Amino acid sequence: MLGRLTSTILFLFLLGLFQFSSAHAEKLFKYVDDQGNVTFTDRQLSGSRSVKVSQVEKEEPERRFFMQLRGTRAKGTLQAVNQYFGPVEIRLEMQDQKNIKVDRGLPARFVVPARGELPTVRIQQQRKNRSFSYRYSYSVVFGDPNAKHDPTRPYRLPVPAGKFYRISQAFNGAATHNDEQNLYAVDIALDEGTPVHAARGGVVMDVANDFFSGGVDDESLAQKANYVRILHDDGTMAVYAHLKLETLQFPIGTRVRRGQLIAFSGNTGYSTGPHLHFVVQKNVGMKLVAIPFRFNGAKGEGFTPKEGMYVAAN
Repeated sequence: MLGRLTSTILFLFLLGLFQFSSAHAEKLFKYVDDQGNVTFTDRQLSGSRSVKVSQVEKEEPERRFFMQLRGTRAKGTLQAVNQYFGPVEIRLEMQDQKNIKVDRGLPARFVVPARGELPTVRIQQQRKNRSFSYRYSYSVVFGDPNAKHDPTRPYRLPVPAGKFYRISQAFNGAATHNDEQNLYAVDIALDEGTPVHAARGGVVMDVANDFFSGGVDDESLAQKANYVRILHDDGTMAVYAHLKLETLQFPIGTRVRRGQLIAFSGNTGYSTGPHLHFVVQKNVGMKLVAIPFRFNGAKGEGFTPKEGMYVAAN
């Protein structure tokens, strides 16, 4: 199995435009058990019936980071507001500036703490009796650039204990692990609905939980994988991707323990089949970059995952 997850850096222009893809219908099977519980599945079960369903596209993506102008356009402060449960770094620049002065050189970069706010730049009209205008833009990336990967022990395999699972793609995988975000990612072949456990403790920083389809016939599917991003205490972040629809066990902001059940595996996003995509990342130069890690072996020793290995959690 192979898959790819792309974390898009948010890039916004003041008064800019957003574009969204249209929803596509897909055939699934609706199954109602004896207790009245409803399940939608891509495999026909006894007593189920075929139904057409469509991915619901939101009119606007959920935004947990934004800029606010405090004061007036003639004299105010651009305030960065971060509602994520983890730090973000922003790059701010001014465009089409006329009769305006700012109190620092731009473009400039700022780190905004988790659930925090930060004044970035003060803007002021220069000549009161003349017209003025300006536009600003900014880009955002998860993580503090000063984070240093420092795990206290090798990572726990994010699979249930007591059974062996095959690593279908590992570091530098030729299929899809060949860009900066995924260079040191690992794909583990799992049946859909297999429990996924935290490889390391941390805080649930960001999630996607509403996608139900997967495949490789559309590049946009790389943006439509269910995932959970967990922030570690050293500032690095682990991403668990291609998860099953609506199976995340905790809301954003929850602190989870090493080995704790966090979701169930699926086949959402850009994927050839059910599997778990696991990667550890940090922010390097306003980019998410994968970093190498080691899994915990049977005797507590660390080992580097290799394609074709059969591995078991302990």
